[in-house]
Amino acid sequence: MRRPLILASLVVVVLSACSSSTPTATKRPKPTTAPEPTSTSAARPSNQSPCGKTTTPPTHYDSVVVFSFENRSWDEVGAGFGPAMPYLHDLGTQCSWFPDWTEIDRSEKSLAQYVGQVIGTTEPTAVADCKPSVTCHTTEDSIFRQLRLAGRRAVNYVEGATTPCSDEGNKPKHIPALYLWGADDRAHCDAQVRPFSDFDPNRLPAFAFVTPTQCNDGHDCADQTVDAWAREHVQPVLDSAAYRAGKVAVFIWYDESAPVPNLWITPTAAVGARNGVAAGPAGTLRAWQSMLGVPCLKTACSATDLRPVTHS
Repeated sequence: MRRPLILASLVVVVLSACSSSTPTATKRPKPTTAPEPTSTSAARPSNQSPCGKTTTPPTHYDSVVVFSFENRSWDEVGAGFGPAMPYLHDLGTQCSWFPDWTEIDRSEKSLAQYVGQVIGTTEPTAVADCKPSVTCHTTEDSIFRQLRLAGRRAVNYVEGATTPCSDEGNKPKHIPALYLWGADDRAHCDAQVRPFSDFDPNRLPAFAFVTPTQCNDGHDCADQTVDAWAREHVQPVLDSAAYRAGKVAVFIWYDESAPVPNLWITPTAAVGARNGVAAGPAGTLRAWQSMLGVPCLKTACSATDLRPVTHS
């Protein structure tokens, strides 16, 4: 009786050893559809330039978006943005920029430049970086009022602010819409000066003027901080469906320290420096107004039309 039991035990051991060996891997079925991209930038082919298309620029754009930065000259950041600012440098090699771009009043501080850019002229009371008040404001027409009266939105987005019509976490001198006090401007301050948290690259107003904090705009922090902030916030606009469809124009706008850094970013924008043209706030405002289909204001009316120069 012992021999059959021994044989049976051997069979059990052999079968157990076979079952413990590594089995052949089973192939999983492939998905029938590709997974959704995890970010907007993943949806855009990595080799797709944001500028340089040779097609005819649109007559009008749905939105113009301006990102404002501080106190640098081309001599400081490198013409067209140097390699030390890799994101803006990359845009500078693909889109338009003016080597000669001079602010509206070289003798004045930030406030005169910011207010002058949206009204098309200097404002005698809005000087020396004074805070908005009965003695420091402008009653001139502006691109904000023009669009509002046309039933379209124009918004000054303020990084750092958590409530509307506020310079909280920022500086009023860099928020031009706070100084608009003509007609019914002040009644619309809540709608026109909004926290940056409201900024949505996929739901843009007709005109967006973005005011970063004093660190992120370069006033208090290094160029590398500006470049990282621009990568985080400019790129989603360029990745948006509206931009890729040619409905959005994007501007990098700097204050003071001529020659002032600038970038003109549209799908059809010509590549590289636009030499031989003296650019500045008047021509830039004229371009914004032309792109949005509203009349020119003040000095913008006599300024050089910069849209053909940039093919935008």
